[in-house]
Amino acid sequence: MTNRLNVAVTGYVGTGSSAVVDLLKEFNGCGVTFGSDKEYEHIPFYADNGLFDLGAIMKNVNSSMRSDTAISSFIESMEWLDKNNFGWFGSYKWLVGNNFEKAVKNFVEEISVPISGITYSHYKRVRFSLFKVLLQLAAKIVYKRPVTKWGRVYVYDKKQLYFSMPTEEEFNNAARKFVNAYFEMCADKDKEIMIYDHLLWPQHTHLIADYFGDNFKMIVVNRDARDLYNLNKNYWYKPPVGNGTPLFPTTPEGFADYWKRVTGEKSASNDRVLHVNFEDLVYKYNDTVQQIMAFLDLKPENHINKKQIFNPEKSIKNTQTFLINEDWRREAEILKEKIPQCTYEFPFKVQTSVSEMFDTPGTTPKLNQKKDDKD
Repeated sequence: MTNRLNVAVTGYVGTGSSAVVDLLKEFNGCGVTFGSDKEYEHIPFYADNGLFDLGAIMKNVNSSMRSDTAISSFIESMEWLDKNNFGWFGSYKWLVGNNFEKAVKNFVEEISVPISGITYSHYKRVRFSLFKVLLQLAAKIVYKRPVTKWGRVYVYDKKQLYFSMPTEEEFNNAARKFVNAYFEMCADKDKEIMIYDHLLWPQHTHLIADYFGDNFKMIVVNRDARDLYNLNKNYWYKPPVGNGTPLFPTTPEGFADYWKRVTGEKSASNDRVLHVNFEDLVYKYNDTVQQIMAFLDLKPENHINKKQIFNPEKSIKNTQTFLINEDWRREAEILKEKIPQCTYEFPFKVQTSVSEMFDTPGTTPKLNQKKDDKD
């Protein structure tokens, strides 16, 4: 393992994490995985049946039987990410060759052993068999064997069985090796700092000590809830930006309750996590950049492309969007009343328009693209 610093930049979807990623691209020595022009999110740790799900089972509800399905589900999830060219996530076979598959294999081998036999979790269904009825009838006549269900045959899968009951320390040690192997396969070897977009969610900060070494830090980006609500309802998913269905609730009352729950989990104080407001990066650019530089030990001379990728003078047009018309303003006032803790105190008013905005909800492909046009 190298001394390279690995930095996860994340948010709550649409809250501005891409602005911090763009800022860090301007620094000499900072690298973005798989190229600075590629939009990509790292999901194998929090994916369904990924590393974090596996850890939750192994540490909290494990048993000899449950461990088998937990390991199998983890392997299937990782194979799904490895062998499908999704473009903006997964696609490891295309991006790192066999390295991801090898890392998964090494991790599984360290925490489990393959076993033989069949358990109930491998039963897929039952079917009726006349041949089984004849066998049961013969056994009943000859051996006086009782029959509970005539003709029932179990159909089960052919998956490998696993036994895995590591101690918490054993699991965490193996998981850290897997995480470090992931960092190594994704890294630009010439960079001192590697940036990983959405490697974790903000709700996962409590897992850092278990899964990540000292060469890991995290930046969490939040945003004024009024802008987020407005962009979700009135901009991101409407032509020409998109034509999908808004991800968040589209009434102020529904969104307020939703957003309190999403952002309500406050993590314990962690000196490896920096919380940043997107608006501070715009309205307090110098101070916020200095804060990020100090957190990552970056020097002023490293900022060789200042404002070439992230330009606060342009991004300011993506703020205070709720003031564009009276209907939007009225809903924003309801949010201000219901969740004032999730709103930003803007130092001055900004006039913007839909034509001046260029905000997108994240690195996911635009929803008006064709399915075969996402790569």
